Amino acid sequence: MKKYYIYIAVGILIIIASIILLRVRHYIISRPIIVISSGTFSTGDTLLGVFTDNNVNAFDGSRVAKTLSKEYDLRKIHSGDVYEIYSSTDNRIVKFIFRPDPIVSYNVKNTSYGYICHKEALPVEKIISCVTGQMQTTLYNAMVSKGFGPETIMSFADIFSWQIDFFTEPRVGDTFKMIIEQYKYKSKIISSGKILAAEYSGRQTSDHKAIYFEYPDGTNDYYYPDGKSLRKIFLHAPLNYRRISSHFSYNRFHPILRYYRPHLGIDYAAPTGTPVVSIGDGTVTFRGWKGGFGNLLTIRHAGGYASMYGHLSKFAKGMSVGRHVRQGEVIGYVGSTGLSTGPHLDFRITKDGSFKNFLKLKFPPSKSVDKKYISDFEKIRDEMLKLLSGNNT
Repeated sequence: MKKYYIYIAVGILIIIASIILLRVRHYIISRPIIVISSGTFSTGDTLLGVFTDNNVNAFDGSRVAKTLSKEYDLRKIHSGDVYEIYSSTDNRIVKFIFRPDPIVSYNVKNTSYGYICHKEALPVEKIISCVTGQMQTTLYNAMVSKGFGPETIMSFADIFSWQIDFFTEPRVGDTFKMIIEQYKYKSKIISSGKILAAEYSGRQTSDHKAIYFEYPDGTNDYYYPDGKSLRKIFLHAPLNYRRISSHFSYNRFHPILRYYRPHLGIDYAAPTGTPVVSIGDGTVTFRGWKGGFGNLLTIRHAGGYASMYGHLSKFAKGMSVGRHVRQGEVIGYVGSTGLSTGPHLDFRITKDGSFKNFLKLKFPPSKSVDKKYISDFEKIRDEMLKLLSGNNT
């Protein structure tokens, strides 16, 4: 009799276990599998290109891009921006997260109403920090040791790019200071903002101070304490170059043609795809193939100047004859088209039609602080100089 009840009990347990297993199996089978792909945008990347590289559904990619564009200008996507793609096993996009900075994220989700975008921002506290450092090897390493990323480092270098060649002039022992906006979240600094004032003191470069000033219409610039602009009508160089591979010369041996001829420009050696920028404001007068120059772009500037950018791998989107470009705007990318032995930029400048040695030209500064706002500038200047001379972190 006891065996009978034992068999019944075992049978009931088996039935219960089977039901549980069936439900678990059903849950596992019915639960969708999500594949997460994450990464950062590189120079020249587009959102649709990133979707293509990650093999997601093209139709979904277009819909996500269109949805995100209503909240964020996709033309502002730049190198270093972070993305996360959540997709199903059939490559349909379930969710897309875009982070242009550590504070803000844009979440695009697939719902029964289609894709919707929601912007999220961390509840951060903005502080003003004074940071100082000393060169031991390079400016990059010195600033990385202070916790700054490439964007802040390049912003600092850009401020003094007309006065200092950060590739050749810094020396061990040089010092820098910054008054900079920083953002804290849960007592931890997670991001940096505008540089409000900067200082660089070097054996080779002498001392330079810069004050950030913004006009009521939103335009801004960096000025010396006396109100003169640090900016000059032309940039120090048309790209962030690794080295100068060939200087301006009237008697240079051409490596391909194998004879001596003038080289009326400067060759900046750099990896293929390195962004090339306009040295100053101007108008595009030529865009296309030009014999040994390969892909060439020519820009007319004020004062009778014109600049030429040769051997480009490709032109920046929207570059066409008649297009007005701003100083520092990306106009193309380093390549090796035409008569070239390797990737580099052949850069040339003319004055009233005559070629000039860009490295020896002296250019006037841009406009000083508008006299109408000089008192506003002086108030900010005095405050920033006081902070620069105070205690530093």
